[in-house]
Amino acid sequence: MDKKANEISLLQYRIKRYQAMRNGTMCQTLNGKLQKLMADSKE
Repeated sequence: MDKKANEISLLQYRIKRYQAMRNGTMCQTLNGKLQKLMADSKE
């Protein structure tokens, strides 16, 4: 479980960095991965 939490926080950090660089396409891709991970961790 700790690995998933670490991966989620890493994705959130990367999303913020891409938002700061105004790279919307990469933000959407990472948000999709983040949503999938969050859904998997709830099960």
